[in-house]
Amino acid sequence: MERIPLWPGPCQNETVPPAEASIAAIIKRVVFHNEETGWTVLSLEAKEYDLFTAVGIMLSPTSGESARLVGRWENHQRYGRQFHFARYELLRPTTAEGIERYLGGQLVPGIGPKLAAALVAKFGERTLTVLDEQPDRLQEVSGIGPKRAAAVIEAWQRHRDVHDIMIFLQQHGIGGALANRIYNRYGSQAIELIEQQPYRLAREVRGVGFATADKIARSVGISPDDPHRRQAALLHILAGATDNGHFFFPREVLLARAAELLQLPQELAEISLDELVAQAEVWQEADEQLVAVYLPEMLAAEREVAERLLKLAGKVDGYAPDAGQVERQQQRWVALGGLPLTEEQKAAVSEALRSGLCVITGGPGTGKTTIIRAFVELCANLGRQVALASPTGRAAKRLEELTGQPASTIHRLLSYDPYQHRFRHGADDPLPVDTLVVDEASMLDVLLARDLLRALQPEAQLILVGDADQLPSVGPGNLLRDMVESQVVPVCQLTTIHRQQADSLLVQNAHRINRGESPYLPVGKQWRGEDCVLVEESEPQGAADRVIRTVVESLPKLGYCPDDIQVITPMHRGPIGVRALNTALQEQLNPPAFGKAEFQRGDNVFRVGDRVLQTVNNYDKSVYNGDIGRIKAIHSDRRVLHIQFDHEEVIYDFNESDELELAYALTIHKSQGSEYPAVVIVMHSSHYIMLQRNLLYTALTRAELMVCIVGNRQGIYKAINTTSERRRHTRLQQRLRGETGNGSD
Repeated sequence: MERIPLWPGPCQNETVPPAEASIAAIIKRVVFHNEETGWTVLSLEAKEYDLFTAVGIMLSPTSGESARLVGRWENHQRYGRQFHFARYELLRPTTAEGIERYLGGQLVPGIGPKLAAALVAKFGERTLTVLDEQPDRLQEVSGIGPKRAAAVIEAWQRHRDVHDIMIFLQQHGIGGALANRIYNRYGSQAIELIEQQPYRLAREVRGVGFATADKIARSVGISPDDPHRRQAALLHILAGATDNGHFFFPREVLLARAAELLQLPQELAEISLDELVAQAEVWQEADEQLVAVYLPEMLAAEREVAERLLKLAGKVDGYAPDAGQVERQQQRWVALGGLPLTEEQKAAVSEALRSGLCVITGGPGTGKTTIIRAFVELCANLGRQVALASPTGRAAKRLEELTGQPASTIHRLLSYDPYQHRFRHGADDPLPVDTLVVDEASMLDVLLARDLLRALQPEAQLILVGDADQLPSVGPGNLLRDMVESQVVPVCQLTTIHRQQADSLLVQNAHRINRGESPYLPVGKQWRGEDCVLVEESEPQGAADRVIRTVVESLPKLGYCPDDIQVITPMHRGPIGVRALNTALQEQLNPPAFGKAEFQRGDNVFRVGDRVLQTVNNYDKSVYNGDIGRIKAIHSDRRVLHIQFDHEEVIYDFNESDELELAYALTIHKSQGSEYPAVVIVMHSSHYIMLQRNLLYTALTRAELMVCIVGNRQGIYKAINTTSERRRHTRLQQRLRGETGNGSD
């Protein structure tokens, strides 16, 4: 049987950047504006172009304003010729006619064409000067009383502040999106704050890092060895440590990085670090091996989690059933249609029944889900109240389907209160359950674990189920692996692959990869219908084309519909990164059509029918980072879109759409905790920076029935042979073993 045509070959495209241009124009209509990001679509008029469309970042655009735009002409595949501006300058009119048109275009709330004409009739070419310097004179105009004058003055002041701040920020190299956030955070005080305390931006404004704040600071004359600069650099590095999964940095590592970032002698960084310690803005914890430097909240969280885990691990249920009772319950379980438990699984169930804390870990096919089903059934027979949870919505839904019992995400289980900005369930209002089972626990980071542990009743037990060999959580720490390796927490390690999955090449290859062995990957004519296949392609652009053809043609020929298929790849950028693949897959799987609503945000287009990913926790909407939904409706008149998630339909304002990304392709990290009938994995040597054994292992175990690896063998072997994963700086293991020293707090 010839199967090579199922995975055909590539195509390539090249583009040449257009030249930059400058255009002075009048804004005729604001087609779209996102207050949060500043992304704007404008209809403008210029002498040389008549009406045209421009897109870019702008603060509070208003019809009637004049602006000089600097950017490039581009041809959008859907919207045609557009001017993409990278920067702009608002231009004030100088003639009476221009001022009247400027104010009459609803620039200021309360001033329409009629009142604009009256203002210009009274003040002429000095109208804008009067608004700036003598606003009390507005009441000289017929129809403007004290109340209306106050409203007009306030609105004009805001507009002038925005204009001044925009010019100031652009002079210091800050783009429109950041300028918008800075203004929203500080208002009219923005310029004063930036000139006096620019490093506050790095701590208080999303998207402003130390490099941006430092650039501003240098431009306003702050010295390179200023103490505030040195302290800001140290805090920035520690905050970045958290973003990269660490809880702390060793003191010497922190000082070396600070010296490199600051381009100053390490001794100066050390002086500033000691100042931060004295001010309790950072904490230190020392032992014989190192001095660990923490942000205070991170050290407190790590200590609390260790303390609570040890307390749970020390509890033993004296009323737990003995081996004979478990055997009888297991026989009843089989009689009701459950799978027989092996001795390994029986031991895991017994340990879980008697321990306050238990970890059950193992690779694919080792029966973790069977244990959960049997355990839940036994708990029900014993009268225990059990709750099932998982870090992601898709994993929770799968858990519910496999066990026949209700399951939820951890966030929904804890029930976030948007008014109090905290979870409803905690120490003061614990969860009404005797036993909590958390599946896919490798995704559970230490901070979320802290919130979960706080919400358990004193006598409740916690069962964590997961694969400790998968990628660690996106958030800080490496909770599951640290618990397993501490040798303090009760752990049941499953090693036996069960008969019903022993013949699966997918399962066999996952275990081979985990052991550092080469997988068997049939390719082309070698493929005989196995659940693993390699689609070889040496060039990245060729691999991108192969991915599209595999999703659109090859897998559907094997019976998989598009909703069954998930593309996963290590990186965001490049021709085989998430962004490029999402755009290409969208055009194939959900192309534009007459009557199909869509809208544009930045370079992204969302249309009805698109699969989308929530990228941040939105507690107000009860949707969380990693949730996947589908766009059901887009209403341009109301500027909202409706997205159907597993739990409910959620309404987004267009301004909130920056929380969403297309989800036809995901990073391997984002796919963690979910399983899909068919998975297309991009594994190519061009992604060498990201390639690790546990990355490939995690990717392979996302597939339930079929996996196609698109890429080259060099990339696969690089991943298998790379186990030097960056060690996460966390002391949870040592805390569980009682090996940590005292802190500076």
